[in-house]
Amino acid sequence: MKHFAVIDVETTGLNPYRHDRVVEIAALLVSEEGAVVGEFTSLVNPERDVGPTRIHGLSASEVLQAPLFSEVATPLLELLRPAVAFVGHNARFDLSFLKAEFRRLGVELPQCEVVDTMHLSGGGTLMSCCACHGIEIEGKAHSAAHDALATAKLLFTLVREDPALASGFAALRPISWPLLLLPTKLPVRRDEARQRLSHAPTYIHDLVSRLPPAATKAADKGASMAYVDLLGRALEDRQIEEEEGKSLVEIALQWGLTFDHIKAIHGDYLRRLVKTACADGVVTTKEQGDLLLVARLLGFEEMSQGQLETLIRSIADDHAQEGLASSGADMLRGNLVCFTGEAQCRLNGTTISRELATALAEQHGLVVVDSVTKKLDILVVADPSTQSGKAKKAHQYGVRIVHEPEFWRMLGIAAE
Repeated sequence: MKHFAVIDVETTGLNPYRHDRVVEIAALLVSEEGAVVGEFTSLVNPERDVGPTRIHGLSASEVLQAPLFSEVATPLLELLRPAVAFVGHNARFDLSFLKAEFRRLGVELPQCEVVDTMHLSGGGTLMSCCACHGIEIEGKAHSAAHDALATAKLLFTLVREDPALASGFAALRPISWPLLLLPTKLPVRRDEARQRLSHAPTYIHDLVSRLPPAATKAADKGASMAYVDLLGRALEDRQIEEEEGKSLVEIALQWGLTFDHIKAIHGDYLRRLVKTACADGVVTTKEQGDLLLVARLLGFEEMSQGQLETLIRSIADDHAQEGLASSGADMLRGNLVCFTGEAQCRLNGTTISRELATALAEQHGLVVVDSVTKKLDILVVADPSTQSGKAKKAHQYGVRIVHEPEFWRMLGIAAE
């Protein structure tokens, strides 16, 4: 019985010959009758910025804990070993990325028969070709698992419509895939990655387990202020890294704070953040998403959209925050700032391009630079978990990293 390797990859960009990498791969081993007899799907940590999230729907946070390509290469090839042909929709694109990834491992993929459903269909996107042949695509487009399954369905629909295609498969022999014995990690699917992100961060669990639960006296003002300052700096990039979490726990332990104290401080921090968002009279959908993310990072993982909206309404009538945003901008005047990643925020319905971001920052007295050096004051990141070269340097130099929505809020700019 013949088997076919149906493969789809999602990538950080279009060019495998430069620096773009695979961020998700799905491979199906399909029999000549069209039955799926084996599958492998995983996110892949590209060790760089994830690229166009608007297309593949993946964030840096979701791929951060995923295996490297080297850690999925061995089980991937073992699944494909019986295959007699490589199948893809625009197969040249997927195969080019696979070859580039394997070359990074010092491995050359063998020449093999390639079946391109785009070519067989006469051209068009996977979605349009499936629609023309009455094939329903499960889930969203540009998810590797869904696209690979749709490609398999399209292939065998085309074979049924034109049986002559199958006659060309008769002489095919299994591809001589290389034998790899590289260290492996368990694959991570999209839903698994998102479920992990929905849990409270590790440092919150550390606080719960290591701090006394009840506050028998008021917290020392100095200890609270030190903790709040560290908390604010840790949350500017909208994630709590391991070392930052350890520092927060250490501060709390050394300065005699209890979990009740921390819970109150976290609640006050979230309320102040909501007040800042309310300062311009409008809390956008983007801002609400950011507030829910911060709530999770602060340990309020059960907060719902409705509860957040109630909190916003209760604070919106407080006009004492007038002028809060502008004071933040004044404090940043003269700072050196650099941007990294594809912008996610919008202003007046238009995505904030790098050119517009530069103009807005300069209007508020900041100096925009193109690279990260030890003199840089702020790196603005479109995605908190980005692994871009700029972000890696910023971490190395101890440069302040600020999430894009938070940066515009600091400048008093009502971005969405």
